[in-house]
Amino acid sequence: MFKKVFSVILLLAMMSLPQIVSAEKTDWFDRNFNFRNIRSVIVFDAMPSQNFGRVDTILLRNLQDVYIQNAQKNLRCNIITEAQARRMLNVESLAYSNSMQARHVIMQNAYRIADAWVVANVDAWNDSSYVIPERTVWEQRRESRTYYDYYGNRLEETYYIQVPVTYPPQRVDVSTLQMTLQVYEARRGEMIFARKDVRDREDYQAQRGMFGRICNSFFEDFGKKIR
Repeated sequence: MFKKVFSVILLLAMMSLPQIVSAEKTDWFDRNFNFRNIRSVIVFDAMPSQNFGRVDTILLRNLQDVYIQNAQKNLRCNIITEAQARRMLNVESLAYSNSMQARHVIMQNAYRIADAWVVANVDAWNDSSYVIPERTVWEQRRESRTYYDYYGNRLEETYYIQVPVTYPPQRVDVSTLQMTLQVYEARRGEMIFARKDVRDREDYQAQRGMFGRICNSFFEDFGKKIR
């Protein structure tokens, strides 16, 4: 009886939580490159793609903080942000007039201050939904009854019965996030590690949480390669 009650409670708890629809990571890395020689990494700002939609400056800054924090937490090496690299390589004059030109200059001269650099692109940041139609399912319902034993003692018994339950149509929100993260060797500018991470979650505007998990997973795995 206890197992039945526990199973029902667990099932209800799982149904009440947002569920991951899909999560897929695709990796590539250069098997001939010695990652353990990496001691310093430039972590460029994460860039939103055209699919990102309207850019919210506050949101972007919060995401950037999460991105850098995960790099600092998981990479046991010297982390150089894009802003720090601009100052170190004297390209600050290009920082606001043409940020992509400044980034290109940093990449060309990255070997002077680092062994590798990381770039990240947010390829998709979408909200969608679908509707679960009205449905009737059989569920267990807890019942109780009182009875008296042979000696006149009042007792209570708990039992479960199967009953039909009809649920109205239900809207389900889906959050989608897709990112591409790449690591380049600084001296030759060749890619040595790349990941495409695609995630969907049945929840409303859950991309910020997924963003943090994607960054943590990537930098954690990259960190294991350079230890």
